[in-house]
Order: sequence, then C-alpha cells, then structure tokens
Amino acid sequence: MARPVCFLFLLLLATATLPQAHAQPSEVIAELRSSLFESANSALERANGAKANLLSPTNYAKGAEYYRSAEATLTRGGNIESIRRDLDRATKAFLEAAEQAGLAATTFETAISARDDAMSANAQNYATDQWQEAEVSFRDAAIRLEKGSLERAQREGTLAENEFRAAELTAIKVNYLDETRTLLDTARDVRAPRYAPRSYERASSLLEQATTALDTNRYDTDEPRSLASAAKHQVLHAIYVARLEQAIRSGDATLETILLDWESSITTLADLFDLAVYYDEGQTDAVEQIRAEIQKLQASNTSLNAKLEDREFQLQTLIQETASMERLSKLVARQERQQEKLAKVEALFTENEAIVLRQGEAVIIRMVGLNFDTGSAVLKPEHAVLLGSLERAINEFPESNIVVEGHTDAFGSDTTNLVLSQKRADAVQQYLLDHTPVSPANLTALGYGESRPVANNETPEGRKRNRRIDVVIYPKW
Repeated sequence: MARPVCFLFLLLLATATLPQAHAQPSEVIAELRSSLFESANSALERANGAKANLLSPTNYAKGAEYYRSAEATLTRGGNIESIRRDLDRATKAFLEAAEQAGLAATTFETAISARDDAMSANAQNYATDQWQEAEVSFRDAAIRLEKGSLERAQREGTLAENEFRAAELTAIKVNYLDETRTLLDTARDVRAPRYAPRSYERASSLLEQATTALDTNRYDTDEPRSLASAAKHQVLHAIYVARLEQAIRSGDATLETILLDWESSITTLADLFDLAVYYDEGQTDAVEQIRAEIQKLQASNTSLNAKLEDREFQLQTLIQETASMERLSKLVARQERQQEKLAKVEALFTENEAIVLRQGEAVIIRMVGLNFDTGSAVLKPEHAVLLGSLERAINEFPESNIVVEGHTDAFGSDTTNLVLSQKRADAVQQYLLDHTPVSPANLTALGYGESRPVANNETPEGRKRNRRIDVVIYPKW
C-alpha cells in the first residue's frame, strides 16, 4: 500500500511551475490554515469565554492537546487528513468543555465567588500556599463533575470555597493590616501623633475595627477590607501632614507655598471648565463653582442619553416603516410629551432627594435622600417631605405598573442584606398603598441586596448611595 503523500511537497511542486505573481508556499499554507482551523478556533473561543480551562480542565486539556498536534503537523508539512482528524477531535473536546463549564458555573457558584474575592485580595501573592491548595481542590472538584460524580464534586467545591475564603482572609491581613501596622510605625517615627493626631488616631481606630471585623465574621470580608483600606489611607495622610509640618518648622516650606500648590491643582480643574476661580477666603468658593459645573454636565449627559435613545428608536422605526411617516410623527410627538412629563417629575425633587432617570419606556426615581438607619427598615418622620414628593410623582403616571426596589451596600452577609433590602422595599410599598390610589395588583416590592451597586462600596458616600430605594414606574404613555 502506498504511503500518504506529503501535501506540502505537492504544494511546493505546484508553485514551482507558477509565475512569481502567484502565492508562495507560506501564503498558501496560511490560507489553508485559516480554512482548516476555523471550526476549532470558534470552539476554542467559546471554551475560553466559558472559562473552561478552569471549570472543565480535562476536556479543555484534551482539546488543547489535539489542537497543538494539528499545528505541529501543519508546521512540518504532514498529512492533511491527520490534521483534519486532530482538529475535529479538538473541536469536539472544546465544545464539550464549554458545555461542561456551564454546568460547573452553576454547581460551584459560591466557590467561584470565593475564588474571585481571594484573587481581588491578591491571595496569589500574599497567601501563596493557601491559594495553591484551594486551586488544587477546585480543580479536583471540576474533574469530579466532569466524571459525573456530583456529590463528590460538591464536597470538593465546598472545601475549595472554604480554602479560598481562608486565603482571602490571610491576604487581607497581610496586604492591608500588616502593611498598615508598618505604616503606623513610620508615622510614629515622623511624629504623626503630635503633628497629625486626628488622622493618626483615625487610622488606629479603623485598623482595630478591621481586625475585629475579620475575627468576628470571616465569611464577610467586604466591611473589614474597606475598613483596612481606609486605615491605610488615613495613616498615609498622617505621614504626609507630619512631613509637611516638619518641612515648615525646618524652613524648607511655608504655609503659603503649600497652599499655593494646592490652589494650583484646583485651578487646573477649573481651567477645564473655563472658570476663573479665586481663593480670597480659601478654597470653598472655587470648589463650589467646579462642583456646580460638574452637576450641569451630569444633568446634560442624562438628557443627551435620553435624547440619543429616542433618536435611535426613531431611526429604527424609520428604517422598518419608511412608508409610515405619520406613525413616526406621532412617535416624535409622544416622546416630546414624555420629556415634558419627566421634566415635571424632576422638578418635584431636589438633587439631594432623588434622581429621575429614564430607561427604555420605564421611569426610575432613585431615592438618594431616603436613607434608612443601619440594619433598619423603618421609615422616619424626616422622610415625610420626600415621600410626599414621590406621591405626586406617581400621580403623574396613573394606572402604571410600579416596582419598588430595595438595595443595600456591601457590608454584611449576602443573605442578611437580601432580607434587609426586601424589608425596606416592603416598607415603601406599604406607604404607597396607604397614601396613593395605586392598585395593589400594580405595585410590587423586590429586594436585591448588595447585588446592584450604583457607587463604590469602598467609600462612606458610595455606600450611602447604594443603600437606596429605586421606584421603577412603567407608564402607559
């Protein structure tokens, strides 16, 4: 039986008789590779998107092995049928890996979340041994699931989750707490307790709170991580202030030169808005002018986004129904009425009470001024004015469906926050049932816990904005 003929040899033989303007062997091989590897590349991309190398390691490794074999055969000019066989096997393995990864993502959801948190704490570098042990356990769990042993896989997944949490805890202590303790030593060396006592004491207090929080609840690291980070920044600030004070005392700097430097930074920001700012009595007026300009930009951006959404909708309508100009005219008129209605609702609230947004056909009233006490779902008398404005806003949209959404910051366990957010949404729902003509059938309350933040949970102001009630109205325009 004749041995397979090397396809690269045939390509070389064929191109030797072609004019120079035709493709050279390397170009032909590149085109051939593009065609042969197309399906395998698509399957590989799908597997990578599903994180199959982590969630289905055996299938993914098998696919990678066949893929590399096909590449090697192509490079050395091997048999084309052999390349096709390897690529078919690679494609099948990658697709199986992607499908298996979807199942693993559900089965190991909490373990994956723990792994992500540990990675955010840089556990790979600050808790290397624990991280590697957790990775081994997670890989074992994924392999067990690939083999169909669900119960064993779940046990291994739980073990990996606990190990990732332990690694995260260690990393936080090393990355934040130990570093902050070292910085506190530096702060004492530069006499920060004397020159920057408030920042120094605040840093010490935050560090103590972070340590206590970590020791009290090892499964909720959001709060201690935030406290530890804040402590680190406070002690750095104390060191900065102490060194400035020493520079002034030694004559290397003066209060005036320091203030001029700061004012120069503020002026740089003002220049972006073409503002002339002065510091006759400090920085307050300059900062207020810049803040006002930023608020104008934010308001303008919200308005432009709404108008852009309208224009895109108009364009799609025009494309789909070019013959129906009357319908488009009615649509434009309706959108103008919608904008007038939104402007009327926006006027009911101050910037510190609520933000009015439009999302598709829905109107969202983000109650930034409705802040509950920590751990509480009780409406307070001070909320009366804001809730009255909410009543008037809802009356602008009769017979609409309304969803009251409760949200929390990231401090506290996921389960606790979910329950708390539902109670807060229920409280506002009950208020609306008692004070508005909204039908109970049209009013729903949903708690989302900490899952939908709109601001940074690492700052007190951000956490305050996340502890909110969103009233979502679906008007019958």
